Amino acid sequence: MKALYVLLLTVSAVLFFVGASFALEAPDNYAGTVTAIDFYPGGAKFSFKIEPEGEEGNFKATLPGAFDADSVRLLNPEDVEGDIHVEQFSRERWTPAQLVELKKQIDELDEDIKKLEARRAALEQTLEMLDELKPEKSNPVALLSYIKDSQTLRLDTENALVSLKADISKKQAKLKTLTSELNSKRPRGDTSYIEVSGKAIRAAEFTAFTSAASWYPRYILDLDTSKGSIEVDTFVRAAQKTGLEYKGDVTLHTKTPDESITTPVINPLRVGIKPKEEKIATVGSASFSRNNRMYESARMEMPMMDEVAIEEDYVGAAPMMKAAAPAREPQRVKETLADRTIDAEGTLPGDGVERELEVYMKDIKLKGDLIILLVPEQRNNAWIIASMDQSNEKLIPGSAELRVDGATSGRIAIGEYGESQKEIPFGYADQITVKKEALVEKTGVSWFSGVFTSGYKLEITNGTQSEHLITVKDRLPIPTDEKIKLDVKRIEPKEKERDKENRLTWEITVPAGATVPIIVDYTLSYPSGETLQYR
Repeated sequence: MKALYVLLLTVSAVLFFVGASFALEAPDNYAGTVTAIDFYPGGAKFSFKIEPEGEEGNFKATLPGAFDADSVRLLNPEDVEGDIHVEQFSRERWTPAQLVELKKQIDELDEDIKKLEARRAALEQTLEMLDELKPEKSNPVALLSYIKDSQTLRLDTENALVSLKADISKKQAKLKTLTSELNSKRPRGDTSYIEVSGKAIRAAEFTAFTSAASWYPRYILDLDTSKGSIEVDTFVRAAQKTGLEYKGDVTLHTKTPDESITTPVINPLRVGIKPKEEKIATVGSASFSRNNRMYESARMEMPMMDEVAIEEDYVGAAPMMKAAAPAREPQRVKETLADRTIDAEGTLPGDGVERELEVYMKDIKLKGDLIILLVPEQRNNAWIIASMDQSNEKLIPGSAELRVDGATSGRIAIGEYGESQKEIPFGYADQITVKKEALVEKTGVSWFSGVFTSGYKLEITNGTQSEHLITVKDRLPIPTDEKIKLDVKRIEPKEKERDKENRLTWEITVPAGATVPIIVDYTLSYPSGETLQYR
């Protein structure tokens, strides 16, 4: 019985033990003030300013490891004595100020789970001890008391164990979620830091580049089909994972500066007799030898600059704040021979989460021509396309939400200037359709040649309540052998254009609710005994 009472006291201590909370030390700060950020397609350039200390004029700025030490550039050498010194060091994993609270929650939760695990182990041990205890059978009164107490103790222990396991499971799930969030927001290179030092007469100003940053534009393009005009709403989103908090001016660039530039040199072109070697494949007029293939293989294995894998993202940072920029007049995208830039302003905490920036741009209104296009071989309803050939405005590549007369119609990626922005597809006109039927095919054979008669009929239906000018595109076969002769018998109505590859284009006005036919009839002549092959 004594053993049972000792066990009861032990279990009571386990069931009702409560531990103290865990305290986290404050993280260290980074020295220097961020004065501006220039975003590029492949990263961002931060501008820093640091004041010298004391009569000696020494200064030391400490930058997070997300920056490239080789990219540090002094902006005002006239105010600095000699050169600056840049060194990179290792450090314990850094948690920026904006992530300290999240890190504290994780540490406290982890400590709670450890204590709960200890309690679970003690309760499981209690159940094992109950199984091993043997009561004194010679004393019936004591035996009955033992049975009653042991049953009560076992029930309390098992209930506590079930509740404890559920609590541990919940806390472990929460810990996993918070840990995942923290790791996703940690700054890149958080186990290293950079020191920039020197001696200055006045404040030292320098820049440093990081690949832990990105930006992109997003558009809402609303096509007014009655006017052919496109209302453009422009939004810009940016993110940076250096761990440094920033609020202020941002300049967005469409081109990343080149790290090294050389003057182009044209070497002499020499020609000689190529050594004989075994050919292993021929494609068209190009032959590939073993030597050529070895070269191609080696060349393909060399990564391009924009294809090099970037280390896994983290997040975080000590605050480096700048006052908001004064209001400015909106302006269009500034364009030079080497770059296009947009002025913006916003807050970027350094945790890698995308934030929307305030962009200083005038409203853009594109002028286009509405094209309703049918291509029977691809789909049976029409594309709605805005032709931008006459527009002087060009959009910076990005993503766009498309709308037609205010109604959402889809999404599209806006590509580079030029061809990809000359015609912008806005979706499909389901009520303008085309049906394609083959004419009766007939094959005849004579002593000298075979004759294949074919063609097709198109039926264009305008199911809307308005008359529309509809562009239709189709094709005729192209003989690739001089033995094959194409003879066009009839095209009604006559096509507007027929290019050198026998692609046909019609522009047909179709009244509301009407169906208009197009007939294309032709024959192909070829030597008897041969078979036509289409590709």
